[in-house]
Amino acid sequence: MAKTVLMTQSVQRQGEIWHSILTSQGFTVIWEGNDADLVHVLGQMQAAGLTLPDLILIDMGMAITNPYRFCQLAQQDFPGLTIVITVGEERAITSAERRWAIRQGAADLLPGIQQSTLVASVVSHLTRIMELLNALPLQQDALMAALSHLTVNRQEAPADVPTPIPPPPSLPQPTHGKYRGTDVSTEQPTALPKPEDDGQPRRRYRGSSY
Repeated sequence: MAKTVLMTQSVQRQGEIWHSILTSQGFTVIWEGNDADLVHVLGQMQAAGLTLPDLILIDMGMAITNPYRFCQLAQQDFPGLTIVITVGEERAITSAERRWAIRQGAADLLPGIQQSTLVASVVSHLTRIMELLNALPLQQDALMAALSHLTVNRQEAPADVPTPIPPPPSLPQPTHGKYRGTDVSTEQPTALPKPEDDGQPRRRYRGSSY
């Protein structure tokens, strides 16, 4: 019977790689969202009479609870669970960090799978998982095919297309209308020149000069 891995990953690409390489070895993978309450999920599985997963793969960036706290709760409620914690895309972890994770109930703490050294990183991580599950040796041909498929999918992914910048708005053009069949411009008429002052005094009557 195929072994089952229940996992969450906070980085989508890391989740895609883990899902692909685990399934290449014949494991059944249940990929929950990063915001899933795994303690609740495990309780539901147990209540339904389902077999609990053989291994839990969680990420340090899980949203619901601290991964160390999850280890404590899981070992309390479901003793004997094998739990492995990953650390996002981090390249390395210290021996003190690994010891602390194991002390909290994890079986191991692994750095992120590195895209720049994908094959070596995957082989190292997957070998450790299969050691914990007593499932060695690696099926190398299936693993290489899965990695090849991952690489092709990454290369074929559409590149981000920049958002085009809209052209600046054009200045409004003068409009023309018609009045009784004659074109009439809506432009402001040019002011007529003021008549020259001949120096004679002007009188005003009801607003008019004379």
